[in-house]
Amino acid sequence: MVATKHSMEEAIEIQKAFERHFAGKGEVLSVGIGLNGSMDDLALNVCVSRPKEAENLPKSFDGLEVVVDVVGAIRAY
Repeated sequence: MVATKHSMEEAIEIQKAFERHFAGKGEVLSVGIGLNGSMDDLALNVCVSRPKEAENLPKSFDGLEVVVDVVGAIRAY
């Protein structure tokens, strides 16, 4: 297990706050928790459908890095 600056409990609370602030506006498809690019702290992993939607999101939120993945349209089959 990697020692991180934030605990998982803190990251979950930050994730919930991020979802309250950004989810439901159509640009955020999902929000998860993973490691940041330096692998020394937790990060919010956010999925959006288009690159333009990523421009409206912050680079960090309440101390956690925001890692954005553009995944395209999600359809049920």
